[in-house]
Amino acid sequence: MAGVDIALATIAFKRKIAYKTTWLFSVLFGGWAMLAGLAVWNHLIGDGEIGGYDWPAMKAYLVLGFLTTTLAWAGAEWDMANRILDGLVAIDLTKPIDFQRARAAEYIGGMMASIPAAILGTAIAVLVFRPAGPASPLAAALTAFSLLFIFPLAFGLSYLAILCCFVTQRFLGIQWAKDSMLAFFSGMMIPIALMPGWLQGLAWAMPFVHFTTTPASIYLGRVDTAGALGLIAAEAAWAVGLLVIARLIWRQLVKKVTVHGG
Repeated sequence: MAGVDIALATIAFKRKIAYKTTWLFSVLFGGWAMLAGLAVWNHLIGDGEIGGYDWPAMKAYLVLGFLTTTLAWAGAEWDMANRILDGLVAIDLTKPIDFQRARAAEYIGGMMASIPAAILGTAIAVLVFRPAGPASPLAAALTAFSLLFIFPLAFGLSYLAILCCFVTQRFLGIQWAKDSMLAFFSGMMIPIALMPGWLQGLAWAMPFVHFTTTPASIYLGRVDTAGALGLIAAEAAWAVGLLVIARLIWRQLVKKVTVHGG
């Protein structure tokens, strides 16, 4: 099965870079949103601080947010959705390959195509803007460990979103809703610390917060070691939980597959 996984990931990767000019443009100029965020927050913070973030800390927060969200939005969502919308899922059901696992392999391939943009944008931002460094070597290591859960979290959310296509027969609105929730509740648009208490509680009750706020909190030392391990444990729990929930939902929705009225 490993060979099949690699083959599916490779196909998805090649599909992502098929239009090389578009791909190179995204690699070279994918950081404009981060630059806009840096300009806005520099104006707001100045020499002071907001929500416990001074300017060096906010720069680190935004750079980490760019890295994680670039990876989170990198998967092959439309490729997965179209298999349901176009009825190809009926063919998938006849294959001796688990549908969820096959889509995960494709998602890895799509994400791999965006790694150059994430690395290049992050490296340039670090060299040019000089954000705050990690609170400690242990904080840096724990931050790197927390980033490993970006893939299963992103795939779990995307896979749950594409399963909605069984019911809605459309995906664009679902994608917009998911991406908007991710951008807001991850803390990328506005740090969670600046939100009202009730909204902070809601954000921490959802998996989105672990894309930006969790790695940034660990990196900047806003939580101690025990707190960092707790956040990473919550990430792992969400990663497993989303995949299990998606599998249970799949078992029910697949009974409703309709292809050309059949």
